[in-house]
Amino acid sequence: MLALALAAADANDDAAKTLDAVQKRYDSVQDLRASFAQSSFSAALGKETEAHGTVLVKRPGKMRWEYGKPDGRVIVLDGSAIRIWNPEEKQLQIAALSAANVSPTALGFLMGQAVLRDSFDAKPISEPGRAERGLLLHPKGDAGFESLTLWLDPKDLQLRESVVVDLFGNRTRVRFDAIVENKGVDAAAFEIAAPAGAEVIDLR
Repeated sequence: MLALALAAADANDDAAKTLDAVQKRYDSVQDLRASFAQSSFSAALGKETEAHGTVLVKRPGKMRWEYGKPDGRVIVLDGSAIRIWNPEEKQLQIAALSAANVSPTALGFLMGQAVLRDSFDAKPISEPGRAERGLLLHPKGDAGFESLTLWLDPKDLQLRESVVVDLFGNRTRVRFDAIVENKGVDAAAFEIAAPAGAEVIDLR
């Protein structure tokens, strides 16, 4: 039993060191762009939906998710507010940023607004046949989600996939590909102008 406990402690210590290394890596990333594939599982409905698109990040605090057809939504975080454009309903919603309306990956280390070690306890995980390094993170304080899993490139710790499980068992998995870092992102990408005739709902 003691040997197992010591082995678990060593593994958790390695996970904490990996978490620090991920933090250090992304502290040097000022901007990035990538394509993404997203799958969202609803525990209540027992149903999974899929979407895809592109994501842009500019530190500090800016992120843009643009979903491909047939979805078409655009979600922009500009450091103080979140803006969601729904082309089907011709509606732009604006709300203040909070943990309740933004996933932990969006508000965390990618945007340069959180320190992973301060926010999470980490332990290593693996899956058969999967070469990527896995970290299962549980929030240290009260949060609107149960866990965050990071799957990292084993060579350079680049984030390849994140999985968020909320308090109701809903799961959102996002896989990143075609990642480009530190090549510059236009600040205008983080602005949304509602077209004429669109409904604007400002909840700030």
